[in-house]
Amino acid sequence: MPQTTSEVWNTRWSATRRTIRPEVQDGFFEEYAYTDLLRQAGLKMTDRGGKEISTRVATSGGSATAFDTYDVLPKSPIDPVESAHYKRRYYAVPIILSDTEDWENSGPEQVFDELSYLDTNATSSLVKAINEDALGAQAGKTMLGTQDLMADAAGATIGGINSATTTAWECQRSTSAVTFTTQTVTNIFNGIDHWNDVIDLVRIQGGRVSHIVTTYSIVRAYREALSSQGYARTTTQNARGIGGQMNPPFYDSTLIADNDVAALHCYYIDKRHLKLNVLRQANFTTTPFVTLQSNGQLAQLAYKVAGVQQTTDNRRRLAVSTALTGA
Repeated sequence: MPQTTSEVWNTRWSATRRTIRPEVQDGFFEEYAYTDLLRQAGLKMTDRGGKEISTRVATSGGSATAFDTYDVLPKSPIDPVESAHYKRRYYAVPIILSDTEDWENSGPEQVFDELSYLDTNATSSLVKAINEDALGAQAGKTMLGTQDLMADAAGATIGGINSATTTAWECQRSTSAVTFTTQTVTNIFNGIDHWNDVIDLVRIQGGRVSHIVTTYSIVRAYREALSSQGYARTTTQNARGIGGQMNPPFYDSTLIADNDVAALHCYYIDKRHLKLNVLRQANFTTTPFVTLQSNGQLAQLAYKVAGVQQTTDNRRRLAVSTALTGA
């Protein structure tokens, strides 16, 4: 049974204080690994302003002609450059505290700073929303997600460029149904073979897969593969058990597990070509507090805000797997 308190407010209850642990322990939020990844220096770009984000993309090339002596050479002009345009998206979480609550939360009676924690909670709420949208599909006023940039099906229009007509703007993908720990070829796990296939698709296009973002189930299957016969990572000295990382790298690619990734999916990212664009004035910042007295309320209000958009300047160097079964 859960422990409950049902004391009568009598002498025994009133005579002794309780031991208070002032730290607020998080029992709600998860680890948002993908947003943490995007906020790293290599995948984050901070802008000073601008209504939209615009990138230039070479989507075609000229043709070389072999010739000799007086052969007539072609002279038709080409139009190899297109522009992708991305709208900025904004997120806000309110921070509100009544004046009476603020007055009472002071002095030696204060267990923890309520306003400071509300700011911390708002930051976590903002990261939660952005993480979910960054790994989802754009809708309404939300940012673009991996399900847009690395879409399950061909023909998506991203940044105003239609990949159905501009095929150089199409991402790489595998829709093959694969179970990670199955072995079609003896001692070769199908999941490892599958990852190699998709990474080679990206490499052929000049890309380098710096990160594989996927589900906990698929990362677990990879760990199990590395812990199996022929791949064993057991440390026998001092009986320390199986060694290695919880998210082991795959060749040059860092493995990221996130609970918001769509089931059965892997996203293959070249960090040179996928960015989280952040507006400096709304870089997970808190707006100034304003009074609500005009509403007849003694309270203060601010917002934790972020102006963000997830963009790519080279879709063909990104990839997706849509049907990989993990553990």
